[in-house]
Amino acid sequence: MQNTSQRIRCFVAIEIPSTIQDKLAQIQDILRKRIRHASWVIPKNFHLTLKFLGEVEHTQLGTIEAAIQKVAMGHFPFTMRVGGIGAFPNLKRPRVVWCGVKDGSADISELAKEINLELDRCGFPRDERAASPHLTIARIKKRMDLRPFTDAFQQYEKIDGASMTVEEITLVRSQLQLTGAVYTRLKSCRLNMEV
Repeated sequence: MQNTSQRIRCFVAIEIPSTIQDKLAQIQDILRKRIRHASWVIPKNFHLTLKFLGEVEHTQLGTIEAAIQKVAMGHFPFTMRVGGIGAFPNLKRPRVVWCGVKDGSADISELAKEINLELDRCGFPRDERAASPHLTIARIKKRMDLRPFTDAFQQYEKIDGASMTVEEITLVRSQLQLTGAVYTRLKSCRLNMEV
């Protein structure tokens, strides 16, 4: 039997500060009363995924970190503002409820594209679809239609105080447990601060 203890489930992300986590938690509390069959993401777990790597060998972490650092050094910090509520694949048959990105979306998409290409050079499978920047706030457990909630979602097109300066990219470990995923920061790579 193969020993999988040296394999680590991880992803590359932009971490979200507690100020924005708190604002999204307030929105979750309001929506929770109306959307009953959902599993709500723990606010401290909010993040914006740039690339999901899945299970990787412990020995590959150095290569992954070097690739992330290379991409990070090619980008300057930028402002990201979150807002807007939607669902994947759509409101009629949702599986994920998300909060979108209003400002900084092009910067995030470029980061995701470059990380994907750099890690592809290191032997990791390339994502075929372009990134759609979002923060997952809930997962839908039963089939339901969220179109009746369009008006409720529209009031969050603009969320006061939901801006941040993106200054780093983080490699995060994800450990799945019965109580939900536990995320641990493995490595943070600063963007290029030399203006």
